[in-house]
Amino acid sequence: MYKNIIGLILIIVLFTSCFKEDRMIIPHDPGEVNVVVIPMTQYYTDQIYFNLENNEIVSSNNRSIFDLSFSCNDSLTHIILNTANFAMAAVTNFERLEDVNDTLGLDWNYDKSDGNPDSLAIRNWIIIHEEDTSYSNRVWVINLGINALGLQLGLKKIKFNEFKGNKYYFSFSNMDNSGLQEVNIEKNDLYRSIQYSLREVDEYQTEPEIDAWDLIFTQYTTLLFTNEGLSYPYLVTGVLQNNNYCSVALDTTLQFSKISLSDTLIFEFSTSLDKIGYDWKVIVGDVETGDYYYETKVENTYILKDNNSFYYKLRFTNFYDPTTGEKGFPTFEYQKL
Repeated sequence: MYKNIIGLILIIVLFTSCFKEDRMIIPHDPGEVNVVVIPMTQYYTDQIYFNLENNEIVSSNNRSIFDLSFSCNDSLTHIILNTANFAMAAVTNFERLEDVNDTLGLDWNYDKSDGNPDSLAIRNWIIIHEEDTSYSNRVWVINLGINALGLQLGLKKIKFNEFKGNKYYFSFSNMDNSGLQEVNIEKNDLYRSIQYSLREVDEYQTEPEIDAWDLIFTQYTTLLFTNEGLSYPYLVTGVLQNNNYCSVALDTTLQFSKISLSDTLIFEFSTSLDKIGYDWKVIVGDVETGDYYYETKVENTYILKDNNSFYYKLRFTNFYDPTTGEKGFPTFEYQKL
């Protein structure tokens, strides 16, 4: 019996010696709660890029300075409208710019705000299948939309000719065939996209380097729905995310102050551009008479994961300048978890 007991003890000692001793993990110290005011101004003229880790506005630009964005992703050739201007596009049945003189019968389309490439207004201009590349050769008409004051920016007709040597080649002109331009834009892997103005005939790099920002505060076009379920485009003011490096989840049940790092395990994260979007605020009052104001949904907490795998919690607390009361100054608080 004693031999059996001694043998059992030896076995236990041998097995337990095979396991490493547990290390003490120092509890993670969450960051301070930061309060940020974003100065979009009352006419929402500016687009503002924000970096969560550095707690800073990276850059800002007038929302109407460009018309198109060209993807810099290695494997993508997406061409994106400036939806901050309520821009839209339509493809014609013609292959020569000079043959398009009006917009009669055109089917206008908008870019969906979730960033799904299958829902872009300008799509199928290039078809890549294994080793073969072909082009639609169709002429598009672009309604450039409106600026911050509601003034029409006009029409342009454009043909995307090819993508070759890491460059987009395209031609465009005014509807009366004046102002013909032949342009090429080269990808730059430091950026998510390159911006171009069809009105100024110039390239603008309004978007910061791809790893320098998490959120952009801007107007953008989205689809709303009638009571009958019919969709219609609408210009809204909100937040889009850098979906190359940032994902977002929404919680409406937990108290902001109580949410901790461990809670991130229960959330479902999304890379949709408009996961934060615009509906963190609601209109109170009568829009038709102009007797209304915006109220933020403080119960909405957004959980963000950045490109360094840091988690943050964020909620909006105001939409007005805390000093002057002017609208267009989203205020939010956020904290690293």
